[in-house]
Amino acid sequence: MNPGSVSRWSRIPNYIDPAQMTTGVLEFSDEKCTRCLACAKICPARSILFRKEGKERPKELPYLDTIAPDVTLCVACGCCLAACPHQAISITRGFNAGRYFRRLSQAVEMTYPRRY
Repeated sequence: MNPGSVSRWSRIPNYIDPAQMTTGVLEFSDEKCTRCLACAKICPARSILFRKEGKERPKELPYLDTIAPDVTLCVACGCCLAACPHQAISITRGFNAGRYFRRLSQAVEMTYPRRY
């Protein structure tokens, strides 16, 4: 490989371009959600946030932290769905890393040094 060329593993995706990367989107049911914070506590990406309740406003629904328009920190892992005791969360868009990352998989016939 030429020193001037860029390896396909070192390219950084354009996170805002849906063709290169899409992040997870969750939907929270206002009728089912009891605002117990279980989803926010279990989230490995720390993408689920709650607004603090005040004297003049009740606890609001959880929401996803966005870092750009239509880009969240959610990886749609499903931990929040499993933790929610009232099934108040649904994944409306999954995480898609695009062409920049490969899924890890391990097969029996693979040997060291390339196990994955």
